[in-house]
Amino acid sequence: MKSYYTAVLALVGITLTSCAHHLPSTSPGYYNPNCYVNIYEHSGFRGEVVQLQGPSTYSSLKGLKGRDWDNTIGSLQTGPGCWVVLYKDKDYKDQSMVIGPNTSASSLGNMDDQAESIKVLDHP
Repeated sequence: MKSYYTAVLALVGITLTSCAHHLPSTSPGYYNPNCYVNIYEHSGFRGEVVQLQGPSTYSSLKGLKGRDWDNTIGSLQTGPGCWVVLYKDKDYKDQSMVIGPNTSASSLGNMDDQAESIKVLDHP
């Protein structure tokens, strides 16, 4: 019986480890209900939409919530306590764009369909 529990715990550990790259890294380990962003596939709030709760960071947008959002975000809306930083490259590199709370950005200008990583923050 002891070996059964050991096997189950090992399986759970392997499962959690394999899923870890799909989870946001949150710091300091809590969420703020006013910190969220709705990202849209196309400008003008069209196409697929996904909500990201913060504070959280996503070093890559590949496989985000079951879909590849890499170089796909065309518009977004931020919550009342949310600052979003979009980065042109993965791992928070290259050009960035900061968007503050309560913003409805129907177009992202030179970052339209360019973001490869994102930070969802509850402070400027």
